[in-house]
Amino acid sequence: MSALTVRVRFTNEARWAVETDDGRECVTYPSRGAAIAAGVQIAMAEEAVLMIHGANEELGAIDFSECDAQLIN
Repeated sequence: MSALTVRVRFTNEARWAVETDDGRECVTYPSRGAAIAAGVQIAMAEEAVLMIHGANEELGAIDFSECDAQLIN
């Protein structure tokens, strides 16, 4: 089974979106920081890979599949 991927990306509407590759609804945020925070929470909860795209499509990845840190509720 492949790992779930959570993506944070810049939208054409100048907002930041968090989307997953499992068909969940894409959620947008007014800032990159807010979108990354939401993406981290999802990735940790789902033991997923978090991919953060820059405004100019630069890409970075963080793998939370082996993370045992506590989630903040």
